[in-house]
Amino acid sequence: MLAEALPSFDPVAAAMALRGEDGFLWLDSAAPDHPGARYSYICVWPVDRLQLDAAAEAAGRLRAWIGGRQIARIDGGAPFQGGAAGYLSYDFAPAFMGRFQSRHSPVLTPALEFGLYDTVIAFDHGAQAAHIYSAGLWAGDTAPDEQLAKEKIRRLKERLAAPVPPLPPPEALSWTPRSAPGGYQASVSRVKEYIRDGDVYQANISGLWTAGPLSPEAAFAQYLQGRARSPAPFSAFGVFEGRAIASFSPERLISADGEGRVKAEPIKGTIRRREDAAEDTAARAALLVSEKDRAENVMIVDLLRNDISRVCTSASVSVSSLCRLETFANLHHLVSTVEGKLAPGQTAADLLAAVFPGGSITGAPKLRAMEIIDALEPEARGIFCGSMGWIGHDGAMDFSILIRTLEILPDETRLWAGAGITLLSDPEAEHEEICLKAERIMGRSALPVKTS
Repeated sequence: MLAEALPSFDPVAAAMALRGEDGFLWLDSAAPDHPGARYSYICVWPVDRLQLDAAAEAAGRLRAWIGGRQIARIDGGAPFQGGAAGYLSYDFAPAFMGRFQSRHSPVLTPALEFGLYDTVIAFDHGAQAAHIYSAGLWAGDTAPDEQLAKEKIRRLKERLAAPVPPLPPPEALSWTPRSAPGGYQASVSRVKEYIRDGDVYQANISGLWTAGPLSPEAAFAQYLQGRARSPAPFSAFGVFEGRAIASFSPERLISADGEGRVKAEPIKGTIRRREDAAEDTAARAALLVSEKDRAENVMIVDLLRNDISRVCTSASVSVSSLCRLETFANLHHLVSTVEGKLAPGQTAADLLAAVFPGGSITGAPKLRAMEIIDALEPEARGIFCGSMGWIGHDGAMDFSILIRTLEILPDETRLWAGAGITLLSDPEAEHEEICLKAERIMGRSALPVKTS
């Protein structure tokens, strides 16, 4: 493994220069002041790819592919110095949860796509420094080659120094709600019936908006515009086979370091920020004491403790922070932290399988909540509420939850937004909440226009 420092620290300029390269993936800590988002990464030129549908054998193939190589890393460097990076769509869930089968056809296949990246740029926002890392792999099953690593670093620096073609201005997208008027509110009421009947404690129900398709260049322009409007610590942009993904996610699904120390940080509880300082302080205080929001958060914390306990030593699983308030560009959220230590023999792939999909975007108990979601939502979720991230050569990992995310397909662009439904939920208020979340990505109100 080789590393070379770059003379300047400018992730946006680097992304602009590399946006057309094969396998371009930008894992972008666009809110670098967030405590969990010190590093950003740009990945290009994968030496191997894994594409999977949600078949029964897919989970085993994923484990074998991720665990098939061990490459030394540079001590004291960035957490991710190359390895597997990509996404799992929500449609991949049956591969990990064999008892769950959706009534919807997948939005698109494959449902999972990872690249094996031997060359990445790591941006350390704390130190304001950037380094290129390269292992020098010819293919996924070859040994590191130092001369090849030097050549890849040279080529990447050459690309960064070349003239950058201009980006077209972002298009004004025309968004249309996919659900019928009142449909979301009716789904909320139905979930409350399920709760009264004892099926679930809560379920996360989402609404869907669609717009026209975008080229990769136009999608990247939309991403940069959204990034400026709504910076988030787990943002990402990538171009994959058949889809592009532009995510402005505030939420981590799961992370682990090379020693197997695990961390999950579920978000439950949302309120709009106010321009007036006194009003914003009052909004923060109201969220902190909200019975409904705290109850949602605690239920998901309990679910995640159970999920993590499947692969961690039981004595290590703890809640180190419960219902703390975190402030983002446009919203306040309640966030908790669940930690643990991987049990002997358990890997990053096992941890991902144990927690996917995240409890904060399904509900509790998870399987029954997913069945209710599947019955009430109009279509398959696609990448929405899936996950994107990386698994390093040493087994460390970090994955987001793909919320506040555009999925750019050949025939349309999709945006979902959801809310956790409990017995205390008001259907109109929950609809307003999902519209609030969606409008931060749309750049306009997502509420339907009222007619007299």
